[in-house]
Amino acid sequence: MKKFKGHLNHRQVLAACAKAGFEVDTSRYDDGGDWITICGTFGDKSLRIIYSIWNGKFIGELPDGAVFSEASERFEGSDWYDAILDFLYIAADDKAA
Repeated sequence: MKKFKGHLNHRQVLAACAKAGFEVDTSRYDDGGDWITICGTFGDKSLRIIYSIWNGKFIGELPDGAVFSEASERFEGSDWYDAILDFLYIAADDKAA
């Protein structure tokens, strides 16, 4: 299992989404919540992810209806899932973060 030392904050995730060309909906966050919606391609899958700026948790649904989250160990090793983790989290061995 890959290890992480933290998750992206609001500023960081918005910058990462802009750089990747992902669509972001911050309306829930703007209304006082801690969730934003990210739409983008991770690996080979176009996905919509609901991401908590506050605690780093996320949830989404695959086209076949399977639900995934930050705790979905069964998807670890899948290109698309690992791409989400690498996008939203700071690797434990990342000295720049």
